[in-house]
Amino acid sequence: MFEYVSYKDLDLKGKKILIRPDINSNIDVENNKIRESPRIQALGEALKEFKESAVVVMAHQSRPGKEDFTSLKLHAVELKKYTDLPVHYVEDIFGEKAVQAIKELKVGEVLVLDNVRKWDTETTQFDDFSEAEKTEMIQTLAPLFDYFIADAFGAAHRAQPSIIGWPSLAAGPTVVTEFEYMTKLLEEPEKPIAMLIGGAKAIDKFQAMSYNLENDRLDYALCAGLTAILILEALGVNTGEPNKKAIEKDLEKAKEDIKKTYEKFKDKIKLPQDLIIDIDGKRKNIEIDELGEYNEVTGDIGKKTTKEFEKIMTQCKTVVANGPPGIFEKEVFRKGTKDMVGAMAKATKKNDALTVIGGGEMGTAAEMFGYSDDVSFISTGGGAMLEILSGKDVPLVKALREKKP
Repeated sequence: MFEYVSYKDLDLKGKKILIRPDINSNIDVENNKIRESPRIQALGEALKEFKESAVVVMAHQSRPGKEDFTSLKLHAVELKKYTDLPVHYVEDIFGEKAVQAIKELKVGEVLVLDNVRKWDTETTQFDDFSEAEKTEMIQTLAPLFDYFIADAFGAAHRAQPSIIGWPSLAAGPTVVTEFEYMTKLLEEPEKPIAMLIGGAKAIDKFQAMSYNLENDRLDYALCAGLTAILILEALGVNTGEPNKKAIEKDLEKAKEDIKKTYEKFKDKIKLPQDLIIDIDGKRKNIEIDELGEYNEVTGDIGKKTTKEFEKIMTQCKTVVANGPPGIFEKEVFRKGTKDMVGAMAKATKKNDALTVIGGGEMGTAAEMFGYSDDVSFISTGGGAMLEILSGKDVPLVKALREKKP
């Protein structure tokens, strides 16, 4: 399924290596501190594998224009909590200061470079890998290293220089584990199989659902969030102006496809029977035919829907969740997401089910509600996982296949 050379296949002792993880973190901008750092913690754990090497960390934080787009100084400080190795930081990416620091780095030490997205070209997508290799950063840094370790599964769907531009690539600890679970999901997973589809990016998630239905990989598609709104609107349901506004561009492009897919797989596609709106800070449960009347943003699934989805999930042998069913960041809309993660935990325990959460918000929710250790696996990349499960040959997978050391 995935062709790659693992870091375990290489003799890294005494070597200088560059590792590209995904340590994008939740930052409290006002107080200039990292709120949650599971990815940095995971990197600290991964560094145990490289303690006999000189390790340079290249990563990103957010993207230009966002308020949490900042240097990686905080990340370097945080990383020190999770590793016994000396951690240094240089406020440079591939200039003179960075090059000098890399050359001086000793075996058993770690050097964190600055936010790679401060270099404008990093946000460019390169369909041709050889063009990425010609960029200034790659040309400057590549000769300084023995090996390049790809460990940013969360950015696997990005064809950016730091992801795919190096002359050779081996898969790091995070990527190896992610591939193991993606293989389990793609190669004859145990049935019945349910996919919970929530959150934003409605059209992407609808397309992933369609692909898996067409390939007989799903027994149930449990639709919530904006994907449910998109399908309901395509079927002629008035979900209210605030809801429709969030998906109207996708609806214009794909309305007929959505209707055809629903008609073909309506026995497998489960839409909400009821949803939740916020009335003065309290949950109000409303039926689907009442959405137009209330004309409010729906932020969670209702009681009937929760009960139906829970029943289905706890009867399945494989459950994949990509996106929360509600706006769980708000207290009033939190219950549905908590119940769905709870149902996944129950399926894991009761059925010995394979339960996989697609990173991002749903992963954060599992942590928040104390279920992170009760599901089989939480992926570090929601978007990347979605594309791989949609049958796409994502850039990192392709690069690892074509650039074996």
